[in-house]
Amino acid sequence: MVRTLVLKPSIKRAAIISSLLWSITLAFLMLLPQESFPESKLLSYDKLAHIFVFAVLSFLLGFALYREQNGRTIKTKLIPLTICLVYSSLLEYLQSFVPGRMFDWYDFLANFTGGLVGVIIFSIFIGKKFVIDKLML
Repeated sequence: MVRTLVLKPSIKRAAIISSLLWSITLAFLMLLPQESFPESKLLSYDKLAHIFVFAVLSFLLGFALYREQNGRTIKTKLIPLTICLVYSSLLEYLQSFVPGRMFDWYDFLANFTGGLVGVIIFSIFIGKKFVIDKLML
């Protein structure tokens, strides 16, 4: 017998708000002119930062959009990944209109990789019985 999992409304609401705030923060940071960033060793890890921020986004989207049975259907994984892919494409395209910025295929690939990492982590996280029991009504 397959049981349907229902997230607590407060968890779902927090995930939706967090996803939106994270998306707005990403857009703000990714669309700043290049001159806005100070010289830093931290920025040399640019692709890792892209992977991290999009992993967080897809993880949050996983919770915000979670409605499937046991989290095992392909939709649970494809929808957050597709949203990350489209959002990443849009942000990379818009960067071509920002001084000092341009569309970068490697950034796009890092963003997609981050989205994939986030979906994998979400799938592992939601698959754990002790986590599911805490998140259910």
